[in-house]
Amino acid sequence: MRGIRVGIDIGTTTITTAVLRREKDGKVRVLGVGTSASSGLRRGVVVNPEETAQSLRRSLQAASRSSGIAVKSAVVGIGGSHLGSFTARGVVAISRADGEIMEDDVRRVIQAAEGLVPKNPNREVIHLIPREFKVDSQGGISDPVGMIGMKLEAEALAIDGAKSALSNLIKTCELAGIEIEDWAVSVLAASELLLTQEQKELGVMLLDLGAGTSDFAVFEEGHVLDVGSFPIGGSHITRDLAIGFRTPVAVAEEVKVRYAQAMTDRSGFKREHIMLSEFISGNKDVFAARDLVDIVAARLSDIFELTTKALKKIGRAGLLPGGVVLAGGVADIPGIQDVARRELKLPVEVAKAISAENLSEVLPSRLAIPIGLALWPGVQGSLAFGGGGRAWQRVLEALKRMLRAFVP
Repeated sequence: MRGIRVGIDIGTTTITTAVLRREKDGKVRVLGVGTSASSGLRRGVVVNPEETAQSLRRSLQAASRSSGIAVKSAVVGIGGSHLGSFTARGVVAISRADGEIMEDDVRRVIQAAEGLVPKNPNREVIHLIPREFKVDSQGGISDPVGMIGMKLEAEALAIDGAKSALSNLIKTCELAGIEIEDWAVSVLAASELLLTQEQKELGVMLLDLGAGTSDFAVFEEGHVLDVGSFPIGGSHITRDLAIGFRTPVAVAEEVKVRYAQAMTDRSGFKREHIMLSEFISGNKDVFAARDLVDIVAARLSDIFELTTKALKKIGRAGLLPGGVVLAGGVADIPGIQDVARRELKLPVEVAKAISAENLSEVLPSRLAIPIGLALWPGVQGSLAFGGGGRAWQRVLEALKRMLRAFVP
């Protein structure tokens, strides 16, 4: 149907489908959202396509009921601990005799960078995002079209993933009866709605704290510097509580949702003690609220330690004026900002809502990924994907066609 866009966020514990429509005035309206519990995933990666497909069908059915639209195709998010990134560079001679740089020169230099990416039979490039162009060694150029020179260079961020993980994602969608129009790294799609252009210019990290993984994207001078994932998330906090409170995982999850907090100030405690009789009839075990705080804070410290290491790797530890923006379910834990500021030594804020100019309403941040995917390649065009017909888009299409060959 004309003007209809669909985004699907396949997470470790939840699958969310968002159906959008672009109105005549340019505004985008959310027609419906479908959510279902997910299964068949581990750390954000599909390990059982049949199980995940069943969960996906439930999400699609819920989205269809709420929107009145039969969902047949969508932009699908990619996340998980298999993601990696590295720098790719290319160089070409300007084709025109007068030295004016044309769109075709930009396409060729991106293709040159893609051609120099090391070949790994187990991994595939998902995105190739230009970070900087140089014309006759003059750097710092974001769009060289129209400039004059003899030589054009490009530096791009290549984001890749495990071929097996991508193949299982494709198989899942095919089993669920959904066509993949396109796909994108989920944290990049969310960044288009949760980060401002000013933050991206200054230098900022979006840290999406999910159930199975914590995914991040770092921006500076409006460009993506790095993208990655840590294999730790909210489910690890739940397991820690299950061990510490000697209780089933399902009960530990309820305790986490109701009482988890990371603050060490006793005045902020919701209560002094946690009584398991609230969750398990007849259970007389009582734990100090301080124990809950210690368990939660310890796991969050692990996540933020990995975050600091990731920033050190690109030379940005403690050096992002825009700070860190926290998103995802774990970001709702009271006191998490205090722990993050202490561990990261950076300004920290928690994303609460989506409020993009072309959305017809303010929406909760938990919908940033599926809505960002539905609007891909970018709400504000801050990523270099918005030029329709660019070489890296064709690379992505070729990748999808090739990967389908691996699906039985």
